[in-house]
Amino acid sequence: MAQTQTQAQKTSKQQPMSDVAYDLVTMLSECGQTVEILDTYIEDAKKAKEENLRSVFEQIRSDEMRHCELLRGAVEDLCRQAKF
Repeated sequence: MAQTQTQAQKTSKQQPMSDVAYDLVTMLSECGQTVEILDTYIEDAKKAKEENLRSVFEQIRSDEMRHCELLRGAVEDLCRQAKF
C-alpha cells in the first residue's frame, strides 16, 4: 500500500530552498544594506564635524560587518553540506 503524503510534506518538497537557507540569505542581504546605510551616516557625521557620532556609527558598522561575516560563513556551511 502506497503511503499518502500530507499537505505539509508536499509543500516542503516544492520550496526552492529551506526556511533556514532563506532566513540566512535574507539576513545577509539586510546586513549588507545596513552597512551601506551606515556608510552614509558616517559621511554625514564627518560633514557635520560630529566626531563623536562618526565614531559611534563606525563602531556599529564594524559590529555589523562582523555579523555579515558570521552569516556569510553560515551560508557557506550550508552550501558545503548541500543543504542550500
